[in-house]
Amino acid sequence: MAFKWLKQLTRISTDDSTERAEQEVLNRAMAVLMLEIAQSDFSESAPETQTIKTLLETYHSQEGCAADELLESARSEKEQSAGLYAYTRLACNELSIEARITLVEQFWQIAYADGVVDKYEEAAIRKASDLLYVPHSDFIKAKLSAAKGT
Repeated sequence: MAFKWLKQLTRISTDDSTERAEQEVLNRAMAVLMLEIAQSDFSESAPETQTIKTLLETYHSQEGCAADELLESARSEKEQSAGLYAYTRLACNELSIEARITLVEQFWQIAYADGVVDKYEEAAIRKASDLLYVPHSDFIKAKLSAAKGT
């Protein structure tokens, strides 16, 4: 009887750590996508970096994982990545359409952070939005919503 209880307890803690690890992977993927938007105009400004950190703290950080750590982890992963597809595919599999639309709005917030939305930033957001299967109408709504916030 005691072994059944111990086995159940071990299974619960294993499931919890697996779920936490999966969430870390998803959060890092979102951070990589955010960096891709910020760096798409060939420079990452301080306001863009600060906006990414704020968004990570607000929406994507977990307990025990600071936004700075998450951002640095995402930077090193981005350097080794071949493109957006793996990250957008993970987001499509794990996030609802509402969460993906929110993510596109966050991309726009990053682009507007330095006061200038470069054509390369817009193209990167459009590409990510398409890969996330966000409808064009929601893409435009997200852009307008982020523009009002600036």
